Amino acid sequence: MREVIADWLMVLGAPLLLLSLFLTWSHQFSRGFLVQYEHTTALAGIPHDPTAWQVYSIVDVLMALLAAGLFAVALLGSRPGRIGVLLGLVVAIVFVIHALGTPPTNGANLFDPALGTYTPNHPTSGVGEVVALIGLMFGSAGVLLSFTV
Repeated sequence: MREVIADWLMVLGAPLLLLSLFLTWSHQFSRGFLVQYEHTTALAGIPHDPTAWQVYSIVDVLMALLAAGLFAVALLGSRPGRIGVLLGLVVAIVFVIHALGTPPTNGANLFDPALGTYTPNHPTSGVGEVVALIGLMFGSAGVLLSFTV
């Protein structure tokens, strides 16, 4: 019974992790910043609420591979495969927790000549990071439970 539960936790965690990559991972600009500068050409082409695919260049692909590995391990994984996936899950959890505290942004800053300084902007994290963390927790719980079988 534990093996079935472990496999289902991994099978549920994998698509959640993959889904999170298509959700908003960062609100690039704070509301006050957007109210003041929404119609300037300086922000043209910069997504306001980018997905993981838009923010990252390598991490998004690694997360997608981890989701595929988690799914594969749930279906046919051996003990060494589960250990490898568990190591990837630990690194991914640390990364996502860091991204929650320090939202990813492309570093877009605007210089306001009226103020003589850069305009303050406070980006926030998006729902994608939370969904990723939930998927990673399901996957980790499944892998760890599978070791008790």
